[in-house]
Amino acid sequence: MKKIFAFIACAALVLTSCKDDRFEYGKDKDNTGILSLASLTLNVSEEVVTVTKADPADDSYTLSLYDASNALVWEKSYGEVKASADGISLPAGEYVLNVRSTAAGVPEAKFSAPVYGTSEKFTIAVGQTTSVGTLTCTLLQCAVTVGYNDEFLTMVTGDGSTSVEVTSGNPLEYRLSYNGGAPTYERRIGYFAVNNGDNTTMTVTFKGLIEGKNQKMTTSISGIKARDWHIITFMKKVDASGNASFAVEIDGLVADAVLDNDVTADEEGDGNDPNAPTGDGGIQLVSTCAFNIDQPVVVPATGSFDFTMKALIPNGARKFTVDIASTNEDFIGSVNTVGGTTLDLINPSEAALGVFGIVPFPHGADLLNKTEIDFNLAEAQTPLLAFKGSHTFTMNVTDNKGCRKSIALTLVVE
Repeated sequence: MKKIFAFIACAALVLTSCKDDRFEYGKDKDNTGILSLASLTLNVSEEVVTVTKADPADDSYTLSLYDASNALVWEKSYGEVKASADGISLPAGEYVLNVRSTAAGVPEAKFSAPVYGTSEKFTIAVGQTTSVGTLTCTLLQCAVTVGYNDEFLTMVTGDGSTSVEVTSGNPLEYRLSYNGGAPTYERRIGYFAVNNGDNTTMTVTFKGLIEGKNQKMTTSISGIKARDWHIITFMKKVDASGNASFAVEIDGLVADAVLDNDVTADEEGDGNDPNAPTGDGGIQLVSTCAFNIDQPVVVPATGSFDFTMKALIPNGARKFTVDIASTNEDFIGSVNTVGGTTLDLINPSEAALGVFGIVPFPHGADLLNKTEIDFNLAEAQTPLLAFKGSHTFTMNVTDNKGCRKSIALTLVVE
């Protein structure tokens, strides 16, 4: 089990109690005992991964005392307790001492708002002094961060968000901004109250534009506990056939729950962004050689192959991908061994770089926002001649205004 978010004891601070004349809970002095905080050590533990830091509890920590009926009978700040002396006179009975880093309650869901605390049960006996020993405050919530792997981000074509909900009706939204093709996303830690014991469940929902389509992905994890740090990662996956799918990985500390589930879009509508502009934005692929690229082009078995073209994108390229299909299974198999049948020309994966050795498409971040992109596929002649059949390369272009166009280019080896 990977320990991502744990806690360890740190500062040793001696608390002394309030004076008797400032506390009047229970007037029957013959039925009282003394609670002594003189030997109490209050520790606050914060360990992230392998980094341990010792921080003393500050004066804002609140100590609250409850009797057996859960009635609040005494409450002071840590600062007040340190400035006091003597013990606390209490009627004999059972009590609970709560220590919290804030006097306010634990929020249902909030960014950057950890609450630390602990509770100690004790008994007051008539005529006796009860001392509370060392107490260690730990995180009372579960913590959640959200991220996306690089290949997933290359498929993003618009704003989105991930919603995380532990308490029904109180989600936190982790926003994902497209940011002109350089996505940024919420990296703060969200903190969630754990209010349903061992039956607490967390629901994770992503909504956003993926390759121009509205996508929604939902998954969940049960057994949520305080002091868990769940790292949620959305990933693009490519199966053995080269088909793209999505996965959500959630890494949990206590439950050791790692989900790696293929998640499909379950609310796509017609698959298109309803706010996308109409028309193709004037996107074209034009031949700059003697070949008519509107028709299948036969790759010559001998001689040179002067095969050039130009992509015209008046509004500038925001997304440029190529889907590869073929009547020759061996060709598809070769492509799959070097990156898969879907290529992102602007943000190519390291694995996909091998495909460009077969079909030398232009690629790289410098294509972003370009209004003209030149293609010279002459060097594709030699590797393509090894695979007879019809090979289709569908170019999918999205411009900076959201206009889209798909253009198929077919090369035939006889």
